[in-house]
Amino acid sequence: MSDRKISQSILKRMQDYIEGEECGLKIKAQYVDGVVFPPSDAQLLGQWFEYECTGALPPYDSERVPEPVRLKNGNLSKAYERMEYQVANYKALLKHYDVKIKSIGEEIEYGDARGTTDIIAEVDGQLAIIDLKASGLIRDKWNPLGWEDIANAYKPKMKVLTQAIHYKYIARNLFQTDDVPFYFWIFSTTNEKDYRIIKAEIDEDEYDLHERVLRDAKVYLEQTLEKGFKARPSMLRCRNCPLAHSCKEKVEFAEVEKVYYTSQL
Repeated sequence: MSDRKISQSILKRMQDYIEGEECGLKIKAQYVDGVVFPPSDAQLLGQWFEYECTGALPPYDSERVPEPVRLKNGNLSKAYERMEYQVANYKALLKHYDVKIKSIGEEIEYGDARGTTDIIAEVDGQLAIIDLKASGLIRDKWNPLGWEDIANAYKPKMKVLTQAIHYKYIARNLFQTDDVPFYFWIFSTTNEKDYRIIKAEIDEDEYDLHERVLRDAKVYLEQTLEKGFKARPSMLRCRNCPLAHSCKEKVEFAEVEKVYYTSQL
């Protein structure tokens, strides 16, 4: 077994792969081979916002300083203008809650798990982790990445909650304490006046479960690397994939979908 560490991003992508929602070739390129994919416009906006807030550079492209999109007259584009307002909101929140920042972009590890924190700070006299998000889904209930009702008892949004569980698991073991509070600070990309602070509190049993998930994920990843990741091509997935120009498995046209109908019961 290798000494490879499992990040929350790899956990989520591997789950997508198991469920057939992600291509194995893309996962291998990004998380195993270290290929840096070009960021989307939304990612560029989020990276600039975080850089303006904390000075942190993009974790997978640390030599690039995020730059805003400007109009021909030199003014910020509307999207970046909104996020400039949100930077001011972020700074006001630091003051309002008397947040004392200890570190920015710190790597934390425990056992098979690793992660890069946005902010480690003292909040209410306690060491805590703050993760910054720039999102257009801040009040969205139905999207799996939406921030409304994320801990629904019947359908929790694990694409969101996995990060909180993962970081709290690492921190409580690394810092040898019963609990390290974890906060999502979410700033809307569509309304400069809207933001949320969500404190994720995790049931004690989830830590043992997460440890098993990490162990199983590492075994599965090692086995998959040995056997080889499988392509999961589809027209839409391939058209949005940065590997498509050289990929032999890409699909360029929609496949025929069959439906069967009968009025006979």
